[in-house]
Amino acid sequence: MTNKHIGSSFDDFLEEEGILAETNAVAIKRVVAWQIQQKNVTDSSQPVRHAKKSLRTEKLNTDVQE
Repeated sequence: MTNKHIGSSFDDFLEEEGILAETNAVAIKRVVAWQIQQKNVTDSSQPVRHAKKSLRTEKLNTDVQE
């Protein structure tokens, strides 16, 4: 007895429709945005301005001096 609900995967369907790459890109963007939002929620004690300054100084390999 075979299961009538077993077939190709959803990825196969999206590939047949020609939209697999686009849907994967959108999914990745949404996950990254969600991860950034979660990080901002957990680090809400650090002001955004200070966080941006920290990122700039990391890129420049300098210390934050206040």
